[in-house]
Amino acid sequence: MSPQKSVLVIDDDKALSSAIDSKFSHKGYRVVVCDNGPQGFKMLDTEKFDVVLTDLHMPEQDGFAVLRHMKDTKNSTTPAYVITNLGSDHYCDRALEMGAKKCFVKSVVTLIDIVNIVDAELCA
Repeated sequence: MSPQKSVLVIDDDKALSSAIDSKFSHKGYRVVVCDNGPQGFKMLDTEKFDVVLTDLHMPEQDGFAVLRHMKDTKNSTTPAYVITNLGSDHYCDRALEMGAKKCFVKSVVTLIDIVNIVDAELCA
């Protein structure tokens, strides 16, 4: 049996984080949820994850800061996915340039789509 895969979710939207936690947990993932960038930084510094999902727009430290910080941790090669309400292509393009694997715009993609896409890529 392969070890349980882990997901770090960094998002200040508690309802969305809870829904993501529920969906990934149902698929057998271990999920750690952080409500803001600084909490996410601490987790990235102390634990290795199989995937990171981060919001772009958060108080204190945004998703761009999370992507920058990841490069200097044991998660430097961990795939990062960005979830955002910022609908401009500029924000997604910037996140992708900074190393995000994919950018999901909340108004365009469903939670089921996000979970299925990430799960398929991790299991490939």
